[in-house]
Amino acid sequence: MATPKKGQGISFRIPGGDSLPPPAPAGGPMAEGPAPVPRQALPKTGIGLLSRVIANAQEDSDEVRRLHAEVDRLKLQVGEQLIDPRLIRLTRWADRHPDSFTNAAFLELKQEIESAGGNVQPVKLRPIRGAPADGSAPRFELIFGSRRTRACLELGLPVRAVVEEDVSDQALYVQMQRENRGRANLSAWEQGVSYHRALREGLFPSARKLAEVIGLDHSNVSKALRVADLPEEVVAAFASPCDIQFRWAVALDKAHQAAPDALRAAARQLARQSPRPAPGEVFRMLMDAATARPAAVAVAVAGAVDLKVALAGGRSVTVRLGKGGTATVELPRGSLSRPQLDAFCAGLKRLLDDLAGGAAG
Repeated sequence: MATPKKGQGISFRIPGGDSLPPPAPAGGPMAEGPAPVPRQALPKTGIGLLSRVIANAQEDSDEVRRLHAEVDRLKLQVGEQLIDPRLIRLTRWADRHPDSFTNAAFLELKQEIESAGGNVQPVKLRPIRGAPADGSAPRFELIFGSRRTRACLELGLPVRAVVEEDVSDQALYVQMQRENRGRANLSAWEQGVSYHRALREGLFPSARKLAEVIGLDHSNVSKALRVADLPEEVVAAFASPCDIQFRWAVALDKAHQAAPDALRAAARQLARQSPRPAPGEVFRMLMDAATARPAAVAVAVAGAVDLKVALAGGRSVTVRLGKGGTATVELPRGSLSRPQLDAFCAGLKRLLDDLAGGAAG
């Protein structure tokens, strides 16, 4: 027996007579719509012929728009539904940072969905047990497709989705991770935070087991965890946590272990800058601050001597010793706030008092 082709066996009426059955309601507010318009009966046909009829009609007519919507409904794959995004809640395992819904990649995706009239690739959901059927609360939990769902929500469009029953938390997490790698991959920080949450809540007994189940090399999971373990000050030095790259994870972690105070101080200084330097420049400045060692270097300048003392963040203080024995301390412009300058002066006074007391003894 010949295998029926896609679209065979689907029937409808061309505009003008009997009304088409309205699309099956997805449930919730967006399922409501205007009553179908009476249409005149014409011979039954398939999706291809309907599409050609539409192409020959005037594109700006209401009837053509209704026909386009009917074609989309007929093209829904087996098991797919159109669901109001307001009936979908994020899972507690959601791993997207808010910046993932404002960046250029998301805006491009949103534009594509708007142009297509909906998301072409379906998201996946699992039902929420005991949820009210009247649409007063979410009825579905997102397994994957948070960016597509968010785009449809902002555009006021229903979400094309597949609903899967009896999905465990671990299965949800694994599907979410694998799906994300096939699309706009998560940043190192997003992945690290997600892995920490999964381990903390007991989805996996160890990072090695987590890597094995989601199909990643253990070293990549380890790097992501190191990024998520960075101090808040270091993460805040970047304009977005999503800017931190995998290849910086080990270096930043080692820098924090070797010189935590210098690294944090440089990070706090960078966080105050506006606009923030590019991510690569932030990384370089943090590393320079962590690897710098306070040192005095004597330089002869026109009969005087300059002592340059390295500071965190790649700057230095100059102590200028004149011919007559006068000493001048020169700080880089803007390197210290007023409270910091007051603290510096107080500390310098204590140091000088200590030195003077030692000399007298």
